[in-house]
Amino acid sequence: MERNVFYVIDTSSLIDMGRNYPIAIFPSFWKKFEELIHHHRIAAPDIVLTELERQDDELTEWAKNHSQILFRDSSDMYFRVIDILSEFPKLIDPNDDHEQADPFLIAMALEITDGPQQTLCDCPEVVIVTQERYNGKRSKKTKIPQVCTHYNIPCIQLLDLITNEGWEF
Repeated sequence: MERNVFYVIDTSSLIDMGRNYPIAIFPSFWKKFEELIHHHRIAAPDIVLTELERQDDELTEWAKNHSQILFRDSSDMYFRVIDILSEFPKLIDPNDDHEQADPFLIAMALEITDGPQQTLCDCPEVVIVTQERYNGKRSKKTKIPQVCTHYNIPCIQLLDLITNEGWEF
């Protein structure tokens, strides 16, 4: 994969970063990740920040400190979200009282790829980063990788991002 990929990152991957790569122990990892942010090569819908804010921890504090550049306003994505949910209603839990980021991730990737926002990204490919996996079996919830396959959006996990970027620690 080329190095000028644009990544749309899911809450699950950010949480995985916080758990498995604590800032105090892996500062070089976080520095490289922040370089992606500052080079405008990674972002998430603002609803991801809202999901992170349900916990009060080091990751949430870090996310708030990077909110201006990492998290993008998702209010203009609602029409795409409606289309995505009409196709994949099980992408969200209808019993959850909170807004859920999954359809916004897909909407953001689609918007950057073929919407008016495509001029904001000079990257040949937009990739979603999530820790969700799809094993091909039916489940109660539709997984992000399933929806990515439908829309031809590459979907990888955090370790794949690290590998693709050639990071070494």
